[in-house]
Amino acid sequence: MRGELAVAAALVLGVLLGYGAAVLTGGQERGVAEGQSMEQLGSMAVSYLSDNLLKQGLSASAINVSPYGSYLYRVDVQITRGDSVLQVVPVYITKDGELLALQVLNLSQPLHQEMQRVEVSQDDDPAIGPEDAPVVLVDFSDYQCPYCRKFALETLPVLLERFKGKIRYVYRDFPLESIHPYALKAAEAANCAGEQGRYFDYHDLLFERQSEWSSGVNESFLRYAEELGLDLAAFRECLESGRYEQEVRKDLQDGMRAGVRSTPTLFINGIPVEGAQPVEVYESIIQEELER
Repeated sequence: MRGELAVAAALVLGVLLGYGAAVLTGGQERGVAEGQSMEQLGSMAVSYLSDNLLKQGLSASAINVSPYGSYLYRVDVQITRGDSVLQVVPVYITKDGELLALQVLNLSQPLHQEMQRVEVSQDDDPAIGPEDAPVVLVDFSDYQCPYCRKFALETLPVLLERFKGKIRYVYRDFPLESIHPYALKAAEAANCAGEQGRYFDYHDLLFERQSEWSSGVNESFLRYAEELGLDLAAFRECLESGRYEQEVRKDLQDGMRAGVRSTPTLFINGIPVEGAQPVEVYESIIQEELER
C-alpha cells in the first residue's frame, strides 16, 4: 500500500469475539474482482466475520461503508444478539476485496498518537448540564439514525441521571444525507424549536416518532411544534427560511474533521466512542474521567 497505511490485525474485540485474529480473505477464493461496490464489500466483510469470528448466537450487519484513505473502505459492523445491539465495530477492507483488517495504523504518526484525545469544539450547540462540568460529552448524531435513537432515548437519560451535575452533554448534528434524506430538515426543525427554548423537548419527539416523519418530510414537524405549544408562525417562518441549514452543515464539517464516520459518535473529554454502545461502556469512561 505504498507505505501510506499499515494493516494491523490481532485486535481483541472484547467479549463479542472469541479471539483476536489476523484476518485475510482470499480474493480469488471468493471470486472477487477489481471494482467491487461498497455494498458488495460491506457484505463480504460481514460474511467473513460471521463465518470466522463471531460466537454462536451473535449476528453481524453492515450499517455504513465509507472510503478510508486511498486503498481501503471502512465498514461499520453492528453486532447483535437477537434484537439487542451489543456493539458497532469498525473493520477495514481493501478496495479489491482481498484483505480485511480489524485495525489500521497510520504510519505518518507515532503509535501513541493513535490513542490521543481528539480536540472537539462544543461550538454554541444545545447542551444539558453545567458549563463547568468536569466531563463533557459531545455527541455527533443524526435524527434519522436508529442507533442514535437508541442512545438518545435509552442511554442518555441513564447517564444524565447517574452523573447529574458532573457531566455536560452537547448535541451536534451529523446528518448522513446519502442514507437519511430527511435528517437535515429534522435538525433544522430542532434548532427552530431551540429559538423558543424547547430544543431538547423537540429533540426527544423527533427520536420518539422517528418512524413517522422518516417516510417523508410532511406536516409532522409543524405538528410537533404545535404539541409543544410553540409559536407556530415563528416556527414555520424559521423552518421554511432554512435559517439553520448552514449551522447544521457546519456541525457536519466539524465532525468530519474530528474523524467522525458514523453515528452516533461521542467524544467524552475528547475520547471517541463510536456506535450505540452498552450504557456500561459510557459509564466506565465517565467514571475514569471523574477519578482523574
